[in-house]
Amino acid sequence: METVQRVVVLPQEPIGQVSPYLHGHFAEHLGDLIYPGIYVGEQADIPHTNGLRNAVIEALRPLQIPVLRWPGGCFADGYHWRDGIGPRERRPLRLNPNWGMAEEPNSFGTHEFIAFCRAIGAEPYFAGNLGSGTPAELRDWVEYCNFAGRSALADERRANGAEEPFHVRFWGIGNENWGCGGNMSPEEYAGLYSRFRTFVHNYSGTRVEAIACGPNGNDWQWTRRFFEHMARHHTHCRLNSLQGFAAHYYCGSAGTATDYTESQWLELLTKAAAIEGIITGHRRIMDEYDPKRACKLIVDEWGTWHPVEPGKPESGLYQQNTIRDACVAALTLDTFHNHADKVFMANLAQLVNVLQALLLVEGDRCIQTPTYHVFRLYQPHQGAQAVRFLSQAEVISHGEASEEQCRSCSVDRQPFALQAVHGSASMRNGTLCVTVVNTHPTQPVELDLELYQGKLTEVEKVTLAAQDMHAHNTFAHPNTVQLAPPQTLKARDQRLRVQLPAGSITRLMGQLG
Repeated sequence: METVQRVVVLPQEPIGQVSPYLHGHFAEHLGDLIYPGIYVGEQADIPHTNGLRNAVIEALRPLQIPVLRWPGGCFADGYHWRDGIGPRERRPLRLNPNWGMAEEPNSFGTHEFIAFCRAIGAEPYFAGNLGSGTPAELRDWVEYCNFAGRSALADERRANGAEEPFHVRFWGIGNENWGCGGNMSPEEYAGLYSRFRTFVHNYSGTRVEAIACGPNGNDWQWTRRFFEHMARHHTHCRLNSLQGFAAHYYCGSAGTATDYTESQWLELLTKAAAIEGIITGHRRIMDEYDPKRACKLIVDEWGTWHPVEPGKPESGLYQQNTIRDACVAALTLDTFHNHADKVFMANLAQLVNVLQALLLVEGDRCIQTPTYHVFRLYQPHQGAQAVRFLSQAEVISHGEASEEQCRSCSVDRQPFALQAVHGSASMRNGTLCVTVVNTHPTQPVELDLELYQGKLTEVEKVTLAAQDMHAHNTFAHPNTVQLAPPQTLKARDQRLRVQLPAGSITRLMGQLG
């Protein structure tokens, strides 16, 4: 029997603009993501444009991806950008030591990445090499990409086929430098960040936004010690060199990607929703040093991390993607919207064939995962004004086997509660967009939505749901999980009753009266 769960939306209580960059993505040289996920080469039988896989481009264009991070990840702090420019036959063959000593042909480099971004309509975000590179190397890469005038580097870019500069705005100064990027302390990294940042210049009207390596999950000390060191430099405060600070947060696997119990479903979703504590905790520490929030909080790696699929190489991080992963994506995006005043950019890991991918490819085939459909469903939130969303739904989990881990995601170690319904709401030109997740894997609910100080007449409903809590798309059955056709519902002034299937994501849109 369906239970009634109540939520309240307050259109007159704005939170902040939902930055489109919150719906960003990530593409690392890892597993089958770049080769052959994105780049198949100019001699391939697979349909392509200058080596870029057509099916991937065609699938991603409708998502209006705002920003794409590249080339890593751990790969970034071993990547030397000159390996990936110029004639491909002259590019060196390297090893990828972070991901199974795989061969890296460097066929896909700076120009190819920019071409791919332009093909799908995304803004590029480059992760620079601080771990094994030099300030001069990063300085030269920025000039090569962004300078419009005459210089040896700009002329080299022109000789390589790009007359106009790329105008790359976002530059990460290293990645995970507490781990694979150098095993540094916060103070060591702060010193190196400041050194590298000194030589990253603005060129030809492109103002670089430098993004520092932030913490892994709930590492509060990394954030505090980094900002303390930046603020207490012996000659001056160095915080004005920071435009962004990037945290990472992955949901550890509960079960496998496709085989899990109801309890493991609830455990994973509770971990996903606990990202709220990561955002509020790190932003609180940052605010002590940066009360005007000149430095943006970014979550440039997030998503689920399950055991690798049987038959796939461990270092390739290939995993299937079910309706459970879709709920994780929806819960996370809703959290970003509800904290639109605190977080500016986020990048799901990763785009194709790796971790919580949008697309899976095999041979010449390309399929969309349930997570892909979440990003399609949530598009209307991009750039809209987030408004207050309050869930009064019952608590259904405190994290199951990971309750202590979920508790530690709060800087105050407060227990985190997964409710039966989570969601977010936004306004644009008088249209209200509400997205809600029924977090229970087997129990449908009746949603009682109350609109405070406003009313609706007609509402469009679109749902992503499945008959089985393990449902996923395969190459044999690519449409098992997909968006349902829109339905029109009648609202009664300030109230709307909606049936939410078990383990589902629903978007409700209507004009406020």
